[in-house]
Amino acid sequence: MNINRKTALKTLALSALGFSSLANKKKVKNEFSQQFASAWKSSESYTLRLYNQMPEDKLDWKYTSESFSWRTQFVHCITFNTAQLCGRLKIENPTEAKSKIKDYWKTLSKADLENELKEFYAWVGKIATETSPETLEKMEPYAGEDIPVWRLFYALENHIIHHRGQAICYLRLNNITPIGYIGW
Repeated sequence: MNINRKTALKTLALSALGFSSLANKKKVKNEFSQQFASAWKSSESYTLRLYNQMPEDKLDWKYTSESFSWRTQFVHCITFNTAQLCGRLKIENPTEAKSKIKDYWKTLSKADLENELKEFYAWVGKIATETSPETLEKMEPYAGEDIPVWRLFYALENHIIHHRGQAICYLRLNNITPIGYIGW
């Protein structure tokens, strides 16, 4: 095989670009993994502390017949977010079998649902860590625009924030003073 100077330089330049792109993807992955892990841990802590403020006898309390119950606020966070990640990342949904069991989510005790929340947070944290840099950079349609998968994790955290806000109102409507906000 005969390689001239021009071909050799072109090959080296393209290789350097490839290594640079690979290094950049690894950097994005590392930065995302570290930043999200920290934010996700804080989210779990705050969610569990809020969740545990409501007495067990009020798990199915709701302020109108059309609204979610206290329980459903948290079940919805688990099942919706899990379905979003699984559908977009083409991975198995760990809540699918449970959701097929008649009244599974409705019959959980407060402690059992707390364990489901902990499992959900651990699962999302693991998926965020194990997702490849290429997949994290892949564009996905979400809420009328295309976003990289790494942003989807934050969009889903925003969904949890929305339901935590509703949970705070539920606590207040039951004369329970919500714990103070736990920041990042």
